[in-house]
Amino acid sequence: MLILLVFASILSAREATPLDTLYSMDSLSFGMKTVLKPIQWWQHISYNSSALNCQFEHSCSNFMVDAILQKGIVAGAIAGTDRIVRCNPAARHYHLHTPGSKIQYDGRLVEPLNWTGEVKPGKNVPLATSLSIIPGLGRAYAGHPVDGFFSFLIVASFANNTYRHAQMGNSVRAGINGAIMTLFWAADFYGAYRTAKLTPPED
Repeated sequence: MLILLVFASILSAREATPLDTLYSMDSLSFGMKTVLKPIQWWQHISYNSSALNCQFEHSCSNFMVDAILQKGIVAGAIAGTDRIVRCNPAARHYHLHTPGSKIQYDGRLVEPLNWTGEVKPGKNVPLATSLSIIPGLGRAYAGHPVDGFFSFLIVASFANNTYRHAQMGNSVRAGINGAIMTLFWAADFYGAYRTAKLTPPED
């Protein structure tokens, strides 16, 4: 029933989204359109509900699209997934403590895809990245424990789902959950690296 309601919301949506405009152009290949299709579906829902407004500018969905178009499907998906993890209740606090951070007139957090406000890292970048072998630990070491908590929770949840479906012999669901788990785990390594690079030295 929930799935039917979601698809009904998609079909009834009227507001145009950035991906609708992009899809109307001939510059996208069929393969890229296929990869971006789930994001377009999500935008058809989120753009029609103020409750789903993103706290970032660009929004997480548009950030994901830009990342995939600029960095390629794999690297872009990892960068976009990292943003999704970071879009949590602590995002504003962490953003305001990042050198060169900006706030848009409407209060949204301005975060370009390619950050230019980097300073000399105050954390050991290789160590932070390596600690992500345990999901969330690298982010916590780099000074973003809330991001680390959400990252650990997501990776652990999909790992548990993968194991349960494998035990039940459902290889398709196990494979899907395993792929999502791997994506969020890869994003955790990237997120720890990025956070450590943007963490200023302590006074």
